[in-house]
Amino acid sequence: MIGARNETRGQEAVEKLKAEGITAEFVKVDLDDLNQLTSLSALTDIDLLINNAGISGNIHSDKGHLDMEKSAFDYSTTDLEETIKTNFLGTHAVIKELLPHSLTENAKIINITVPVSQEYWMPLAYVTSKAAQNAMTFAFGHQFKKDKSKKQIFAVMPGAVATDLNGAKVGDSPFVKSPEETAQMISKFIFDDKNHNAQIINFDGTIYDNYEPGLRNKVIKDVAKNGLKRKFKK
Repeated sequence: MIGARNETRGQEAVEKLKAEGITAEFVKVDLDDLNQLTSLSALTDIDLLINNAGISGNIHSDKGHLDMEKSAFDYSTTDLEETIKTNFLGTHAVIKELLPHSLTENAKIINITVPVSQEYWMPLAYVTSKAAQNAMTFAFGHQFKKDKSKKQIFAVMPGAVATDLNGAKVGDSPFVKSPEETAQMISKFIFDDKNHNAQIINFDGTIYDNYEPGLRNKVIKDVAKNGLKRKFKK
C-alpha cells in the first residue's frame, strides 16, 4: 500500500509498481488531517510500516524546501506548530491507529529521520519535529520490550537524499543519494534478520540506542561517582 496526501502522485507510484509486477494500491494519508487518519484502523495484516511523509518546516517561504541558509531565529511559532503537527503528531496518529488491530504480531515500524540540529545544518522546525519523533521511537520501542511484544520500531537516518523536501539533486554533492539508493539501504536494515527495536540506525550502519548518548553517559558516570543525591551550590 502506498499512503500519500497527493492522490495523483500516489496513484502514479502505484502504477509504476504494478508495471513491475508488484501488487499495490493507494491509500489516502494526510498527516495534517488527524481526523482523516482514523480511517486507517480498517486496514489489516500490515507487516511493515514505513513513515516517510513529512514537510520541510519552511512552509511560508517561496523556497518551499529545507532552507540551509535560514537563521534559526527566523522560524515563527506557526512554522513550528504546523511542522510538528504534520511530522510528529501525524506520524504518532498513524501508528496509534494501526497498532491495535492492523499490524501483525511481528510487524516492523520504521521512521525515516535526521540528526538533531548541527552547526552547519539547523532548520529549526524540521529538526524539532524529528527530535520528537525520535523520542517516540525510543519510547514505543521500550514499551514493546516491557510488554514482551514481538513488534519492532526503529528509525533510519538516510543522510542527504535527492527529494522535493530539500531541493537537492544527485550530483549536487557526493553525499546526496538517489531515492533508489536510499531505498536499497533502508531495505538492508529491515531485512537483515536483526532486532533493531528502539534503535536509530545511521546510513553507515552506526546504531544509537539512546537519544543523547553523550549526555546520558555523563549523567550515568556522574551518578556513579557522586551518588543519586547531590548538593548543588546556589
